[in-house]
Amino acid sequence: MTYSRRSWLRAVAAGAAGLFADSGGLRWSGAAPASVPAPLAITDLTVTPIALPDPPLLNVGGCHGPYFLRNIVQLKTDAGIVGIGETTGSEGVTAALAKARDMIRGKNAFAFRSFRAELDKLNTAAYTAVELACLDACGRATGRRLSELWGGPVREQVEFAAYLFYRYAADHPKLLADLRIVDDRGRGDRALDDWGEVRTPEAMVREAEGFQKRWGFRVFKLKGGYLPPDEELATMRAMHAHFGDKCPLRIDPNGRWKTETAIRVGKQLKDLPLEYYEDPVTGQEAMAEVRRETGLAMSTNMCVTRFEHIPDALRLNPVDVVLADHHYWGGFAGCVELARIADVAGWKLSQHSNNHAGVTMAAMIHLAATIPQITLASDTHYPWLPPAYDVIAGEKLPIRNGQMEVPAGPGLGVALDPDKLARAHEVYNKCGMKKRDDVTTIKLVEPDWNRDLW
Repeated sequence: MTYSRRSWLRAVAAGAAGLFADSGGLRWSGAAPASVPAPLAITDLTVTPIALPDPPLLNVGGCHGPYFLRNIVQLKTDAGIVGIGETTGSEGVTAALAKARDMIRGKNAFAFRSFRAELDKLNTAAYTAVELACLDACGRATGRRLSELWGGPVREQVEFAAYLFYRYAADHPKLLADLRIVDDRGRGDRALDDWGEVRTPEAMVREAEGFQKRWGFRVFKLKGGYLPPDEELATMRAMHAHFGDKCPLRIDPNGRWKTETAIRVGKQLKDLPLEYYEDPVTGQEAMAEVRRETGLAMSTNMCVTRFEHIPDALRLNPVDVVLADHHYWGGFAGCVELARIADVAGWKLSQHSNNHAGVTMAAMIHLAATIPQITLASDTHYPWLPPAYDVIAGEKLPIRNGQMEVPAGPGLGVALDPDKLARAHEVYNKCGMKKRDDVTTIKLVEPDWNRDLW
């Protein structure tokens, strides 16, 4: 079929996205009459804030509270298909999603990128939840997996790293006295988990060994920034002594260290199988200095987290690895854009993680199956979520040999369990937590705690 130059110019002027052939000749998608219904029209968006149990993991900001917060969305369409999504939890994100409902009602779920800019003005995390739910709905409508909608999968098995934290025991008496706890957790058999206290190199080796035995992880990431730097260095050395060179290591002090400390410790890490050195300091200039002085591969989820940060990163060269996160980079669409830039910049990609449930877990698997540039094992907090508390139907998504298989069903390949979702929402309403607060928790055990730089 051919078309005239005049038709082409008319289509461009109308903002046409493509050509569609039918019995009547050419129909321009961008100029469809207003009376034509969208192929998968959005009729409603249900937002459910939830609180899920969180063990007392230690980090630069303190200690994880008794629950972590998420927002679950269900996007309804005129075809009766419901897509689901998950994003970060806070009152602000919940409010933004409530506003998004009216903004997207009546729009085409397949055209999710057309309302990205509008929703980004509310909150990027709100857009990512809506985008994910649209993709899930589109996959269900077409019978295709989410990664297939993006031209994948480029891999069927996605590798993840063991995300290791210093921590207190789940049944620490001072932590169990937290008035925000509204479930039946307790001492001994009623504890959230059986990992115990981990605040020494030897205990961390046991934790890492447990992660390997239970889930087969082959890459180990230490969340640092809690113990003094030399103690965290000793932990890295202890893990190397136990696992040898066959298991790559990572450390993430979350910007807790001074530049001179990061350089000193970094030079002592050079004889370890260090895959990358993540955010030992804050800011691109300090990261670039550490990179120059140590020669280590540097990674970040702190100094390059938005597209606006990229021009300075190309000028200063602070990183070798960027941790993609569809919650913060603008959904799958944003991460695909980031991947192309990473190609040009010579960066490798992995994935960042915060506490999450199974909907986000499925999304992270699909994202890594979509983007060829995600070649390094991704982070995930998923093993820390007690098995009975995920909100997806059935059991948690399995991790075997440190890998997770791309879900087989249409869309995300997971569904919500209404009873589990209702329980998590009830906990949210009762516990009183409306945003993340690690300081309150650590002060229960360490009243003099502070986050001064080392």
